[in-house]
Amino acid sequence: MVTEPSPAEQLPPLIVVEALTRAINGDAHGGGMLIVPLIEESRVSCFALCVMLATAAKTGMNHLDPPSGPSVVVLQVEDVETGEAADVSDLRPDVVFAARFTAAWANEDHDTAQALFDALAADTYSEAGMTRLVDGVLALYSMAIATTRALVDAERDTPTQRKD
Repeated sequence: MVTEPSPAEQLPPLIVVEALTRAINGDAHGGGMLIVPLIEESRVSCFALCVMLATAAKTGMNHLDPPSGPSVVVLQVEDVETGEAADVSDLRPDVVFAARFTAAWANEDHDTAQALFDALAADTYSEAGMTRLVDGVLALYSMAIATTRALVDAERDTPTQRKD
C-alpha cells in the first residue's frame, strides 16, 4: 500500500525549493532565513535539509557536466589565485563539511554523510556547537545556490530549439 506524504512531510522540500528560488533571484539571505527553522527543528529535519541541499548541488553538477557513465564525485581544492591544487585544510570548516557531505551523498555513501553530519551536530547544546551546525548547513546551502544558479544561467544561455 502506497501512502501519500503528510502535509508536514511535503513542506520541507517546498521550503528548500523556495529558498533556492529566492537565492538565484538575488535574495540569498531571505532564502536562508526560510531554512533556519528546519535547522533548528530537530536533528532529523536538519539532516533531511542537508540531504535536500546536497541533492540540489549534485543535480546542478550533473546537468552542467553530465557523467558519461558511472562516476565518482571527488573533493578537489584549487587556489583561486594560482589555479594550482590546494589543501582541503586551507578551507573554512563549514566549507569542508559542505563539500565532503555533498561528495559523500553524491557518491551514495550515506554512512559517511551521516557520520559527517553527526560530527557537525555533536554539541548543538552549546552556542558554539549550534553556530558550527548553522554555518555548515548554510555553506551547503551556498553550494546548492551556486550549482543551481550555474544551471539556470546555462539554461538561459542555451537557445531553445522550437519548431513551428
